Amino acid sequence: MAGSQGPDLAVMDIRLADRTDGVEAAIELFSTLGIRSIFVSAHADVETRKRAAPASPVGWLQKPYPAEALIRLIRAHLSEPSA
Repeated sequence: MAGSQGPDLAVMDIRLADRTDGVEAAIELFSTLGIRSIFVSAHADVETRKRAAPASPVGWLQKPYPAEALIRLIRAHLSEPSA
C-alpha cells in the first residue's frame, strides 16, 4: 500500500497485528521507499532503538502519549526541506 499511496511518513508501533515486527516493517519502508517512521510504542528501550536505527526514525513517542506530541512530530517532519 505504501508503494502505491506514497505517504510522507508512517506512524509505527513496535508490535503489529499477526505478531509482525514494526521495526522490520519500518526498516523495509525506509530502505525500499525512503519513508521514515515515527515510532509510537511502549517499547522505547535502548536495544529497541538501536535495532530501529536503520529505519532513520523521525522520533519516538512512548505510550501513553498526548496527541499534541504526535502532531508536533508530524508537523516538524513535514516542514523539513527534504520531506
